[in-house]
Amino acid sequence: MPLYLDEVWLKDPSPDRVKEFVGMIGAAAKSPASVGAPEEVRFVAGPWASNEEPKVIFVVDIPDHSATFQVFATYVSKGLVEKRRLTPIVAWSDVEKMAQQL
Repeated sequence: MPLYLDEVWLKDPSPDRVKEFVGMIGAAAKSPASVGAPEEVRFVAGPWASNEEPKVIFVVDIPDHSATFQVFATYVSKGLVEKRRLTPIVAWSDVEKMAQQL
């Protein structure tokens, strides 16, 4: 299962846009397809909010991350999302296995 740490920044932290953003992320956490993500995308953990900047963080299983471009590009073009960062992550046991091979 290809896991990613997904960070999404809110563009405009005005009260109305925060409510819209929270609603969109909440809907995505329950059903990513409800906000336009491919059916195979699945939330694994989160969402969590940063207390230092206007962003949410979650872990997702995305078999093909290029398939999520459309949904995020749409939210960027509508001015809701500032940017997104996807970081591929692996289990700690994979890191330990690599270290043993050094």
